[in-house]
Amino acid sequence: MAKTKATDILSLIEAEHRQVEQLFVKAEKAKGSKLYEYFSQIYKILSLHSRTEELIFYPALEEYEETEQYVEEAEEEHEEISFILEEIKVLRPNNPEFSEKMNELKEVAQYHLEQEEGEIFTAVRECMDEQELTELGEEYQKAKAELKPEVEAALSF
Repeated sequence: MAKTKATDILSLIEAEHRQVEQLFVKAEKAKGSKLYEYFSQIYKILSLHSRTEELIFYPALEEYEETEQYVEEAEEEHEEISFILEEIKVLRPNNPEFSEKMNELKEVAQYHLEQEEGEIFTAVRECMDEQELTELGEEYQKAKAELKPEVEAALSF
């Protein structure tokens, strides 16, 4: 059995951010069923990412005065992303609104990623040590694995 490498939560979140950015680049060039396939991947990653952050990362942020201020805005951004994902989910790629909503989703997601990696991560590094970040990373991976079937089922309709 392969041993999984423990990674700190910030590295895990950053890796997911890069994955989403790459999928948006691919989606911009795609059409038809390939475009919907990329959207489905974006849907799964962002939904799973948001829910896992809300379960593991944000409660940890609330424990520190330096980071608790960021939680409310981040959760509001997640809500907005989730709303747009659900709007796109019922559209087909040949619908002109599909591309408009994908662009809106990309903008909102990009803003959230920049806020998180900029202000929030900087504050987190000032108050959490490497051990705590690694433990949160392990919890994050476990919670994500538990939520994955539920998120995948939400995409099928």
